[in-house]
Amino acid sequence: MDKALSQLIRVSKVVGTDASLVQGGGGNISVKTDDGKYMYIKASGTALKDMNGQKGWRRMRLESVLSVIEDKSLAKLETHARETEVVNRLLLACEDKITAGARPSVEAHLHAFLDKCVIHLHPSAVGAYVNAKNGRAKLERLFAAEKFSPLWVPYTDPGFTLAKRIGKLVGDYQKRFGRKPAILFLEKHGLLVTEGSADATLRLVRKVIRMCNSKLRVLKSGRVKVVSKQRIAETKLCIRRAYFEATGEYAPVSYFFDEAFAAFWSKKGAKKMLAPGALTPDTLLYSNGPAMWVENCGAKRIGSQLGKGTRPSVAFLVKGQGLFVVGSKKMAATVRDVTAYSLFIRFNAARMGGILSLNRRQQEFINQWESEAFRKKLAGGVSEGQLKGRIAVVTGASSGLGRSIAIGLARDAVAVAIVDVDKKAAEQTQEIIENELPQAQTLVVGCDVTKEDDVEESFKTVVDKWGGLDILVNAAGIAPAFSLVDLPVDKWRLAVEVNLTGYMLMAKHAARIMIKQGMGGSIVNLSSKSGLEASKNNTPYNATKAGEIHMARGWALELGEHGIRVNCVAPGNVFEGSKIWNPEYIKVCAKKYGIKPEEVIPYYVCKTALNREIKGQDIADAVIFLCTDKARTITGQTLVADSGQVMVR
Repeated sequence: MDKALSQLIRVSKVVGTDASLVQGGGGNISVKTDDGKYMYIKASGTALKDMNGQKGWRRMRLESVLSVIEDKSLAKLETHARETEVVNRLLLACEDKITAGARPSVEAHLHAFLDKCVIHLHPSAVGAYVNAKNGRAKLERLFAAEKFSPLWVPYTDPGFTLAKRIGKLVGDYQKRFGRKPAILFLEKHGLLVTEGSADATLRLVRKVIRMCNSKLRVLKSGRVKVVSKQRIAETKLCIRRAYFEATGEYAPVSYFFDEAFAAFWSKKGAKKMLAPGALTPDTLLYSNGPAMWVENCGAKRIGSQLGKGTRPSVAFLVKGQGLFVVGSKKMAATVRDVTAYSLFIRFNAARMGGILSLNRRQQEFINQWESEAFRKKLAGGVSEGQLKGRIAVVTGASSGLGRSIAIGLARDAVAVAIVDVDKKAAEQTQEIIENELPQAQTLVVGCDVTKEDDVEESFKTVVDKWGGLDILVNAAGIAPAFSLVDLPVDKWRLAVEVNLTGYMLMAKHAARIMIKQGMGGSIVNLSSKSGLEASKNNTPYNATKAGEIHMARGWALELGEHGIRVNCVAPGNVFEGSKIWNPEYIKVCAKKYGIKPEEVIPYYVCKTALNREIKGQDIADAVIFLCTDKARTITGQTLVADSGQVMVR
């Protein structure tokens, strides 16, 4: 490994794991080679702590990078065209073996004319000064005894314009002091530290942070009253509905508590301190500005406030409770860090003459800057899907069709609760999903659907986790196969309990949440072609699967006024991963039709009009369709997914 790359990775690990220095995967580091020909720099959208020898960086030809700044024709271009051209040129300046298409940092041209090692951070300690009206004066007094004073960089739009301005300021500084600045404070942004070696740069970073912290106060709270889970769950439902009504978007809601949050809301003028807009590009990028101050939770009140901004807040500081964040699990954690950083800065900046935030024009530039949108997409692991952001419960999800449906929903960007009495097997479903989709949001819940206490507790767990519910798929079921004269009554009663009582209990408690949430919803009963056309030696299955269809029709009539749609999917024979189609059941079928066990599956496939075996994803696709807005006028219906074996009449 090249010496410069080795230093880059080492410094990135040290800095990137310190939450007081970086938030939201931000920050940037570069190291130049000894011969001055190349510069290694972090790739855009990569967290510093995640960098390694194979990814997270690019190697760039310094001469090519510097030529971007020196090209006077770029300044004449319209902003969007200019920034796009800069991104393309910086990509062309890369010379390495990385083929994944990772972009070099958009700040590469800025790093190029600074010293050998450059560390760019957004420390909370520095943020308090660069976002305070008297922050510059405070820093000048703080660093007055230093031989070489830090360079103050007035706020400038990021990208090419900022690089050009820093280039000029560095040139002026060099004429004055005979050397380049080692410390640069960027107004409304952060800190740049640069020295001739990685170790010297790290030492200087620590010194700057220590000096800045020496004049700041830490947010500390006294005794905090514990908030009940029920109250938190109710607040989640309220915020989720408000966000949906304001934006039309579905998303889970996460809850966080920190001593600093309680300390902030207990301060006099806390609401006023949150009023100024976004402080830095990072706070605007990840949390759409400051957290919304909430004293009394009401969906209409919050929704009306959300509707006032161009980009609705995703963070809500609820007095007496904590921080609520709308979004994916990964992005919510980032927003939590950014918000804690913001509260610390606001509290201390208010003590230094007032808070200095980005003005409307500056915010508009950042909101429209493609480079920031690209970085957010990479950092958040954004996935697309018709049901993106919705929350689903799937029963019987430890195997067979339940597992296939859970996987299919996760592929469609749904947060999926994998519910099953066999919790160990349900965890295997979760593992399958997470191996394929690392950013997927899943939750395993052990539940006997025939026991109401289990069912009620399961839904509480889901709401506690994500703040709501949009989809219920009843897929737990059994199929005891006996001729009528040999049917044990206990097998009959068990089928009724699982296939009917279980469906009813799940739907009952799901509907209660959906009605309270006020955002509509979708319930899908997994029935069977046997619910439409009876099969031989299958009395319990025939009866219960027909009953599931009729229950769904009644629920559709009851719940329609609340915007909750209820439908059924009637699959044909799905053999893939099925517990029902076990070796014993296949032997029963072989005996019934007078064929060999190995002939059973081909026999059933040949009975379909399409002569096509049905797979789990086929059924998942049918369920997904019924849950999307494309099926917004469909309720009380049965969608038969059986390759044309049973025709509905």
